[in-house]
Amino acid sequence: MKSKTKKGGYSHYHSDEEIRKYMDWPAKTKLDWLEEINEFLYKAMPPENRKIMEKFRKGEI
Repeated sequence: MKSKTKKGGYSHYHSDEEIRKYMDWPAKTKLDWLEEINEFLYKAMPPENRKIMEKFRKGEI
């Protein structure tokens, strides 16, 4: 769902039902999902952004 007050960027909405459903997931399922999303985002990230992220993780920036 796009914000009517902001230009650009991205926002979305989750219903209370969706949030409750997620809260019911076991911790391992949540962690597996998080790992899968992180892997996807890393692969989809431009190389320059990856370099910046790696420097950040190493405490170089």
